Amino acid sequence: MIDTQEFSRLKTQLVNSDVITKQITLDKIDVTEDGIKTGYIKVDGSVLSVGPGFFQKMAKLINVNTKLASSFIKNDDQALYAILIKAIKQYKTIKGSASMDKYLLIADPINHQVLDIVKGKASGRLSMSSICDITEKILNDNSHMSLESAGIHRGNASFNFINNNAIAFPDAGPDEEFKFGFSINTTPTTTNMSLYNQRLVCSNGMTVNMGSGQISNQVNIANSFSLRSLNTGNLERFFNQIKTLNATGFVPPSFREALISTQDTRASFAEIENAVGTIMNQMQDTDNPKSYKKLLDSYFPAFRHTVERAGKAGLDIYGMNQNQKSNIKTQMSIWDVINNLTFLGSNNSEFEFLNKQALKTTGGQLFNKTLTTGLDLQYSKLQLI
Repeated sequence: MIDTQEFSRLKTQLVNSDVITKQITLDKIDVTEDGIKTGYIKVDGSVLSVGPGFFQKMAKLINVNTKLASSFIKNDDQALYAILIKAIKQYKTIKGSASMDKYLLIADPINHQVLDIVKGKASGRLSMSSICDITEKILNDNSHMSLESAGIHRGNASFNFINNNAIAFPDAGPDEEFKFGFSINTTPTTTNMSLYNQRLVCSNGMTVNMGSGQISNQVNIANSFSLRSLNTGNLERFFNQIKTLNATGFVPPSFREALISTQDTRASFAEIENAVGTIMNQMQDTDNPKSYKKLLDSYFPAFRHTVERAGKAGLDIYGMNQNQKSNIKTQMSIWDVINNLTFLGSNNSEFEFLNKQALKTTGGQLFNKTLTTGLDLQYSKLQLI
């Protein structure tokens, strides 16, 4: 838990680490061959350094095929790529309202680099200092609430609050005891709220958004709320939302059902592969084969076992599409996959991560599938009917 003194120090770090955004239109960005080679763009004549992958992200934003964009850069065809980008920008500006569409350049204030470009306005997001002020008010006004964790990465921040009262689910297992709460989350363009919980046996935190869907019989728990400004009416609705959730102990409806279902359902190869991919994408040293091997051996041994099992059957699992992979059963339960994701996202381990919250969120998304789209193998028994 983060105490008052620790949060005072953390608040300064969070505010100083928050991204800087600049709202622009596409016609203001100038992409050149030299800029693609050495890593910069021009905006209104000013040269701005850009981080790795920026041009691929920009290409995707204006509907250039990502593989094509990467191919241009890989094969030293930067001049052709720059011409393509300029042509598409000009076409969008002439043919539609693209010249009026708002985009955000997202920059790291510490490294002085543009990290990303996204479509939208910054008006849907509170400043980091405002979110920190709201956090202090929540903690001061709710003695039963604690700040479990808080962090920021590239403008994506999460403040995770939990209710100090633990709730047990004995029919799901003797160790299945949780504390429930909520998260205030930001992207560079939004601020919203989601539900959050912590599994006490291993202090694993998980962000959940168990919304409506066919499988959940149109359950609507109204746990999504956008906080766009600090005006009185908006803040009042926000704090009323917290009171409403507090009245239920912040426990999502059907949480027990989802918990037992994830324990009883085997993970598909596709679900494990997605979990491993998420973890590797957040590692500091993504190209280190030792880290990949250690991750599989220590946390996802079923990955290798499944590949070997498929190989013995004469199948190349890596050549399969997602639908095929989603029908291959592994030796791990969904709950085991979720716990490994959230353990690595909540605790110190042998790995260093860029953004631990991403692992908690991915674990929650997998948990949510139980009540929304359904787990890959959740209803596999129906194939026998």
